[in-house]
Amino acid sequence: MKDVSLADMSPQKVKEMDILSLGLPRLSTELSDDDLRETAYEVLLASLFVSGKMNFSEEKREKKPKFLKGLRSKTERSNAVPQMENYYTQHLDLVRVQMEISESMDILAKRALRHIGSKMVQGQLDVPTISLQLLSSVGKFDFPTERLRVQWQRRQANVLEELLLFSASLEYSMSETLRIVLSKLKNTEDWVVSVPDGRIEVLTIIERYNTRLSAAPKKFGLEGETYHWTRSYHFNSRLYEKLLCSVFDILEDGQLVEEADEILETVKLTWPILGITQKLHDVLYAWVLFQKFAQTGEILLLKQTDLQIQKLQLHNDVRETEMYINSFVCSVESCGSNRALNLVDSAILKINMCCRRQLESYHLYFSQANYSIFESMLNLLLLSAAILTDDDEEAMLIETPLGSTPESTLVHKLVVRSIQTAYKHVLISAHGQSKAESKHPLILLASELKLLVEKECTTFSLILQKYYPEAGKVALVVFHLLYGQQLELFLERTDDSENLKEILGASNNFELCIAQKLYSMCGEAVGSSLSNFLKPYMINRFSSPIILQWLHAQHENVLEWTKRTIEIEDWVPLSAHRKLATSMVEVFRIVEETIDQFFNSRLPLDIVHLRSLLIGITSSLQVYLLHMENQQVSRATLLPTAPVLTRYAESINPFAKRKLIEPAVREEKVVNKLNNLTVPKLCVKLNTLQYIRDQLDTIEEGIKQSWVDVQSAVGLLDYLSYMASDGVTSKDSPSDESIDELFTIFDDVRSSAVNTTDTILNFIGTRAVLWDMRDSLLFSLYRTSVESARMEIFIPTIEQVLDQVCDLIVDVLRDGVVLRVFQACMEGFIWVLLDGGPSRSFLETDVDLMKADLAMLKDLFIAEGQGLLSDVVEKEAKLAEQILDLYVLKADTVIDLLMKASEHMPHHLEPTTARRRHAHDVHTLLRVLCHKKDNSASTFLRIQYHLPRSSDYDDVPVKDAPKVPLFSDMLNRGSSFNWSETGQQSYKIMKKKLQAASWQ
Repeated sequence: MKDVSLADMSPQKVKEMDILSLGLPRLSTELSDDDLRETAYEVLLASLFVSGKMNFSEEKREKKPKFLKGLRSKTERSNAVPQMENYYTQHLDLVRVQMEISESMDILAKRALRHIGSKMVQGQLDVPTISLQLLSSVGKFDFPTERLRVQWQRRQANVLEELLLFSASLEYSMSETLRIVLSKLKNTEDWVVSVPDGRIEVLTIIERYNTRLSAAPKKFGLEGETYHWTRSYHFNSRLYEKLLCSVFDILEDGQLVEEADEILETVKLTWPILGITQKLHDVLYAWVLFQKFAQTGEILLLKQTDLQIQKLQLHNDVRETEMYINSFVCSVESCGSNRALNLVDSAILKINMCCRRQLESYHLYFSQANYSIFESMLNLLLLSAAILTDDDEEAMLIETPLGSTPESTLVHKLVVRSIQTAYKHVLISAHGQSKAESKHPLILLASELKLLVEKECTTFSLILQKYYPEAGKVALVVFHLLYGQQLELFLERTDDSENLKEILGASNNFELCIAQKLYSMCGEAVGSSLSNFLKPYMINRFSSPIILQWLHAQHENVLEWTKRTIEIEDWVPLSAHRKLATSMVEVFRIVEETIDQFFNSRLPLDIVHLRSLLIGITSSLQVYLLHMENQQVSRATLLPTAPVLTRYAESINPFAKRKLIEPAVREEKVVNKLNNLTVPKLCVKLNTLQYIRDQLDTIEEGIKQSWVDVQSAVGLLDYLSYMASDGVTSKDSPSDESIDELFTIFDDVRSSAVNTTDTILNFIGTRAVLWDMRDSLLFSLYRTSVESARMEIFIPTIEQVLDQVCDLIVDVLRDGVVLRVFQACMEGFIWVLLDGGPSRSFLETDVDLMKADLAMLKDLFIAEGQGLLSDVVEKEAKLAEQILDLYVLKADTVIDLLMKASEHMPHHLEPTTARRRHAHDVHTLLRVLCHKKDNSASTFLRIQYHLPRSSDYDDVPVKDAPKVPLFSDMLNRGSSFNWSETGQQSYKIMKKKLQAASWQ
């Protein structure tokens, strides 16, 4: 059964414990505690009368309630005017109430003992004389009830029997006579009905017998020594204990009354009667204080006990007094056998045993709440141990260092034994809870021991180190050693246990706790005799392959999860506030769970494990990014097909049949992909890519910080090994540079995310303008005439696109996406100007309207300073403005520019797109002439390029322009112009380009 603190036991439980008994010889009669208490009070009264400290008056006193008379509040006691006769009588009434003596019995005893001084033999008074005086002076009618009289008389008879019959020397022949007369006295009914002369005769015989005993030679020759000092010490000591207990307030358990010192002075008057010396007083007072502490747990009593024990060390009694005290023999069970000790040593040993019993299991009895009791009890133990001889020779788990003082040795034993006791208790508890909590006992054991270590270091070691500087280190080494023994047994017997990872984690965590505490105590000073008992667990030998296996399995799970989530991703925003893909949130959630489990495994980690973790994270993210990249289609797929190049010419016959061009049909696979590449979904993708980059930075920072903690733990384990090996240096830890180099693997993910982001950014504007608005804007703007299809008609459609983008895209990407939309608008505007087809032809007077439209479009994107920067907008619109300026020029001027540009054409064929062209290149100038509503331009194109009339075609956009009208004649003709040599060469190159590619 679990031990409980003495302070937590009930008084009855404490009373039953033999450890709180002084070991005095047993009483032979049936005297109870109440009998002893009442007898002690009668002795106190007799001592007061004999010493002349008190006189008895028959004057009628004011009747007061029993408790109100003797016990007043502290305020009343300090302010009240004394009503008693003198100093001693004032405190006697308090003692009476404290000892629970009724007022009627008090008066009875005082009346009977007021002349006790006349009964003294040779100036001496003893307890039998007091009892005889009471028996001879008290009659039947002096008692309130018959029951009280019977109890009182039987008590007096038992006292006389105890002191005269059982304690008397058998050398006297009157023992049988005494036995007979005492039996008559004990027969209370016969005593009452007997004649007075018969009662007097009985009392006379008893008195004569006591006188003969008192006349025996003094055994030790002490002043005032009586026969009963030595023969009845067991009885007298018990009486004195009862008197000393009157200092405890009966209304406030565990508290001393304010008049405790005065009560002690009064009680000392009984010394001549009971044979008490100063040393006996000090030890008995210490004993009753400690007993009361054991019952109440009041620390003040423990400190008072400590003071009394200190007084014992100051005594230097003469030889006779020492011999007298040594005659107070007590029987004490110690070290498995009964020992005969004097009363002083017995009391000190009992106090020592009580303290030691709890301090050898201080982890079970004490906590932060009562650490002050722990410290006081430790002081008391060390003080009492200094008086006694320590014969404890039990072998220790860790022996005391050589040259230790007795005080250090004792504290060392307390630490080792308490930890062993607590360890056994926790071990049993762990096995009991293992099944209920579905955890291996070693896991529970490590957790509980860690709590004990914290308790040891924060509470107990701080106190123990005052007496034994090595106490904290010893405690940590013992904890480490005990758990290590249990772990070693498990590892020797285990066979790939499913709990092995958790057990190793718990064990490593416990060892880290020990190492950290040791480092905080020892610092760099590792030389110690305790090093021989340090045996590092070497968890990494068992855990390293387990961690790698776990990482491999975890990476496969994460990769499978990543593939599954992205396959079902529909690119709908997670919520109104989190506008990214659900799948990516899930991927990072499981990645973060893996990271948390990795670092929370509490196992020793090294750079190999970190590398494996980073590779697994990178692989999953790369798979995700690759899937996003594969979902994209080429931007060229969205670009409108350039119509057939024509020259402006009015239709001669309005009823003539025009040539129709059927639009090209895209592959079904491409169409399906385009259906999943809408602007809202592309915004979600861009947000997701930005989230990947941001989250990757967060994860990297978190892993690096966790790795710092890991390195700290590794350093602690190395420190422990360093201590165990007496300073042999361990292997070096990996440098910060090598760790940083590992994280460069994340740069590949970042690069892939950036590239995919750029791809989508380049795609989203084209999708929004050149594809989604191809019918509403691209094929309608300026169709037939500028006045009938101005830009203002299409501005609301563009605004809707911008609103949609701004609602969906994250702030950091917003300007980039809006810029791509504006670039696409510029590209579409230029396409209308240069590749608008047969239905678009422009006069010089149309340019002002088109410039106004361009300004309107720029203002839309600048948004009064809330949108794109004006410098950026102007830069992107520059080419469109330059092209519009070409339409203002005369046809002959544009033709001259075309001829000069032809001379500077590059020799290598380069594809030309709207984003690659410039205002004065051949392609631009040629198309300006094609769309210029000018007869000179038309004539030049007819003669030089044989371009068909615009009126011959229905303006239906197609993917590829037919070859026949597209410079078929031009490719085989001779020049009608005077081209320079350079111009001729450039012209041939241009023909090859036009023949090899569609115009876009």
